[in-house]
Amino acid sequence: MRSPCIVLSACLVAGPAAAATSGVYHPYVNAHESELEYGVTWRDIGDGALALQRASVGHAWTDDVSTELYLLSEFATHDRQRVRGYELEVRWQLTEQGEYASDWGLLVELETAAGLDRNEASTGILWEKELGHRWVAAANALLEYEFGGDVDNEFETAFRGQLRYLQRPAFEPAIEIYLDDTDYALGPALLGAHRLAAGRQLRWEAGLYFGIDAATPSLSARTSIEFEF
Repeated sequence: MRSPCIVLSACLVAGPAAAATSGVYHPYVNAHESELEYGVTWRDIGDGALALQRASVGHAWTDDVSTELYLLSEFATHDRQRVRGYELEVRWQLTEQGEYASDWGLLVELETAAGLDRNEASTGILWEKELGHRWVAAANALLEYEFGGDVDNEFETAFRGQLRYLQRPAFEPAIEIYLDDTDYALGPALLGAHRLAAGRQLRWEAGLYFGIDAATPSLSARTSIEFEF
């Protein structure tokens, strides 16, 4: 139900960054569905590559509320892995799909870094709308607050957007954009789902992103796989 984000991953290097890797959220919750997810993001840092990993477990407790717990890590290529942070997210589906012209949801995230006094609380609106035949647009507008002894206490904003084409369930091309206080990036993505049995499926995503300002790495890539049951 999500498309992981590349561009915000610079935050993970400096501190907690679950929002960095969780990407574009959609406002839908499937009652009593559980999920396991693993994803990797690669960033070009000039003299090598930085790989950022995430693993999560999630569950939808009702038909409109779900939670997910993330373990976030980073490792430089050919270097040892280390834990970097944790995140708890809560997602509310505010409207029934198709009830109004657009579908709406609410996201709340709490993050903390391992070994640092650095934390972040964020909340945002989730929006999605069908744009005629086979096209769907999604957007997230977020307000974030960083606090702790190892970071300046401040508010920040972030925007994530996606336009995807519903060609078939196993192959949905998309274009995504990510904007925050540190990175601006844009690029193509591919999404797909494969049904294994009733109530069980695998979802996969992959993307390639290009920095659209001088401060953003020129190239990033990501991939993820999710098991829903």
